[in-house]
Amino acid sequence: MRRKTGLAAALVLAAAGVRGQTVAVSNLDEGTYRHIVSEERRTIFAANLALGPDERERFWAVYDDYAKEREPLDKQRYDLLERYAQTYAKLSDDQAMAIALASGRLQVDDVELRLKYAGILRKKMSGRVAARFFQIDDYVTTAGRMKLLSGVPLVAPTR
Repeated sequence: MRRKTGLAAALVLAAAGVRGQTVAVSNLDEGTYRHIVSEERRTIFAANLALGPDERERFWAVYDDYAKEREPLDKQRYDLLERYAQTYAKLSDDQAMAIALASGRLQVDDVELRLKYAGILRKKMSGRVAARFFQIDDYVTTAGRMKLLSGVPLVAPTR
């Protein structure tokens, strides 16, 4: 059975002073990353949505569709992190900007997907459940980003 760990624990991104930062991805494959992301999210939703039996069935049916649509975004996020880790020491200005812009686009895609599914849930459930979904997902996404970013060193200043 896979051990559930936080992204920060699964991802080893070491920084040794601002000028001498190094980056290495260790013991983190894409499958493990996606498992951590999806299982933590599902667990948090299960613990924080107070749903009756028939509501649970409707919610999880919608949520499963949502999770399936999130998979490509999670893959892109992993690929971007891996690309950054592999090129960190030699990033050109253009590469640094490309990574920053790709990260921003992923954030926009995350918000658009949450808004889409808040609307879908509203059609199938109460507005309170849909709003709670959006709030919880926003919290989980933000907390996950903070965990991830806390271990990622800043782009090195111009040499």
